[in-house]
Amino acid sequence: MLIGQPNVDEKKIDNPLVIPDALSFLTYRAWKAQVQGLNAFPEDQWPTSIELLYFSYHIMVGLGTLFIAIAVVAAFLLWRGKLFSSHWMLWILLLALPFPYIANTAGWMTAELGRQPWLVYSLMRTAEGYSKNVSAGNGLFTLLGFMGMYTVLGILFLFLVRREIEQGPEAEAGSAH
Repeated sequence: MLIGQPNVDEKKIDNPLVIPDALSFLTYRAWKAQVQGLNAFPEDQWPTSIELLYFSYHIMVGLGTLFIAIAVVAAFLLWRGKLFSSHWMLWILLLALPFPYIANTAGWMTAELGRQPWLVYSLMRTAEGYSKNVSAGNGLFTLLGFMGMYTVLGILFLFLVRREIEQGPEAEAGSAH
């Protein structure tokens, strides 16, 4: 199955787009291998946010596939010497700028949501893994500290990019103006 909408209540995928045996091949490199689904595990060991897990995984994989397609086309145009004159491709590359951040976040969500309710599979549940010695205030202070640091770095980044844009590209050595 390539994509669809998870229906947790009925324990199925609605509107699936199926590629027969593709998951078997991707997982085990064998077209007819048996891949276990959630039904093979007790429900108390299922992730708590199945829909969010499902969609974050598909966003990550979909963007990764899109990156490969964009890179192949851009490399082909570069090889042909036409990349910098292909304005449509330059726009695609520009508009694709936020996609790696989105894919990275979706991948992180997939990893964290997918291992729930376990910190260490079959050994330690998430509810048992919090620190009793760290208060909510300490956590908030740390969060605010990181937010402040990233805000300063973001402002510095924007300042430096603006300065580079204002200066413009450097002339090549030995070129006539």
